[in-house]
Amino acid sequence: MMRLFVLASALALALGGCASTTSGPSRLTGQELDAAVALYGPWADQVEVKGQTRYIWRRSLLTNGQSTYCELRVELGFRRTIRRAYLEGFPAACELFAVRYESLTK
Repeated sequence: MMRLFVLASALALALGGCASTTSGPSRLTGQELDAAVALYGPWADQVEVKGQTRYIWRRSLLTNGQSTYCELRVELGFRRTIRRAYLEGFPAACELFAVRYESLTK
């Protein structure tokens, strides 16, 4: 039992200093547009769809000599908060929108 506790404690300490990655777009829902701008910089395009403005960010990645792309599309809702954010494109390029958080305690 004591050995299990020691192993669990060592594992917790080792993981405490690790970084974790989360999907950035999934965390944007309910936040203001400024949150997306803070994470990804100015949007690349702004389009009107059925009277609603959508903001688009683009990322590209060179894979096997070919450019692959991904778009982050953001739709605004009530009081200009993000109602929906979704990715569309090549999965490896979409990973460029992931947000990396690092623990401050080590």
